[in-house]
Amino acid sequence: MKSFRSLIKKLSRPKVAGASISPRKQRSKTGAYRYVFIFTYGRSGSTLLMGYLNSLPGVCVRGENHNALFHLCNFYRAAKGTRGQIGKKSMLPVHPWYGADLIDLQEVRARIKQTFTETILNPPEDATLVGCKEIRIDWGQVPDLNAFLEDVVEIFEDVKIIFNHRDIEATSQSKWWKETAHSYATIRGMDQRLRDNDYAGKPNAFHVEYEELIKGPDHARALTQFLGVPFDAKAYKEVMATRHSY
Repeated sequence: MKSFRSLIKKLSRPKVAGASISPRKQRSKTGAYRYVFIFTYGRSGSTLLMGYLNSLPGVCVRGENHNALFHLCNFYRAAKGTRGQIGKKSMLPVHPWYGADLIDLQEVRARIKQTFTETILNPPEDATLVGCKEIRIDWGQVPDLNAFLEDVVEIFEDVKIIFNHRDIEATSQSKWWKETAHSYATIRGMDQRLRDNDYAGKPNAFHVEYEELIKGPDHARALTQFLGVPFDAKAYKEVMATRHSY
């Protein structure tokens, strides 16, 4: 197995859009991106998946961000709720929702999209498909997954969603999970949540099975077809031979 340092060196090459040290994008490109977001749970192989996607031309998938995307979507949902309070007197300072009529939801979406892209993702200039992964998807952190995904699609529009899964028993015995009480039940609940949500079967969603991804190139090839990027057998082999995460 190659070392983690070897992976960092590989991903730092200019031809790889996901390299963090690549030149930063021009700010005016925000509207030209396609987006991809990975939702999963810890120790599911999501870092390996991220590494594979970043080996593909034009792809830049960043790591976790403590649910910054979810919090921005909550902001958008609050703005929508406020806009919905328009009444006969809402344009008057005597109304409790004074100013609600001034909220432009199209502008709110555009600003959130721009803010997240430019301050969290920071894509390099050659990136065309950008996004990130997040493992904080349990009920305590994302109470309404369907609403969250709905907001993501509304805000980013041209978006692909990846739900990443791994064998629950194997995951429950990996790293911190094996020291965590009720780890199997916790992981099973999150995994089921990813399989049963309103977007699980939609055309813009793809389910990655970790065991299938590492078994051979067929699953990876199907993923690249879903994303609309070319499959590279050599890149797949190199990434699968490289140690990821910790």
